[in-house]
Amino acid sequence: MRIAVCDDDKRICAVLKNEITSLVPDAKVDIYSNGMVLLKHDMDMDILFLDIEMPGINGIDVAEKLRKEGKETVIIFISGEEKYVWKAFSVEAFQYLRKPFSKKELNDTLQRAVRKCMVSNTDADERPSMMIHHKGVHEKVFISEIVYAEAMGRKVILHRMNDSIEYYGKISDLENVLGGDFFRVHRAFLINLNYVVRYGADGITLKNGHVSISKANYPKFVKRFLQFTAENA
Repeated sequence: MRIAVCDDDKRICAVLKNEITSLVPDAKVDIYSNGMVLLKHDMDMDILFLDIEMPGINGIDVAEKLRKEGKETVIIFISGEEKYVWKAFSVEAFQYLRKPFSKKELNDTLQRAVRKCMVSNTDADERPSMMIHHKGVHEKVFISEIVYAEAMGRKVILHRMNDSIEYYGKISDLENVLGGDFFRVHRAFLINLNYVVRYGADGITLKNGHVSISKANYPKFVKRFLQFTAENA
């Protein structure tokens, strides 16, 4: 297994290399001081610990370049800033570790990343997902399991079939992250078209709830839903 660390902080690099070597003794660990050096090597990495704020090119841009090249590297962002979490979703980041992170957070994340590398492509963990900051931790949420999202004050509530999970954020940001299976039917509701049971001008019934739809959005929704149904027939 090949694991890389890209961070301009030598201390962080040393800590990560020590922990990786301890947990995965057979792994080949490569250290890079910035994104440009990493990209020049053009190698296949199983796991990449990637800082975001670095001189020259930031970690988000590095990840975008890797994805455009078809790299399926498990990317774990490490940053002292929370503001980049949403951008991390767009490059299918596996985890977002906020500096300073604990040894337990690091070890748990690394163990899960190693397991991900060892499973087949058909495993559920390969489904599109995103990370949200929830109750003091970053939690992975599979996008296909979101029935609908609801804006409530400064929070967004993700409703799944058997539970709900909430976090501080904007539903407009979430709308930009989710794919074409979702449609904004109301300023407060973003629904997954896969879970629609019936609809009408008075609202939309989903498999686990009912949401309102604005008059302005209703014709647009009907057109999109019919298109969606045809595409998935």
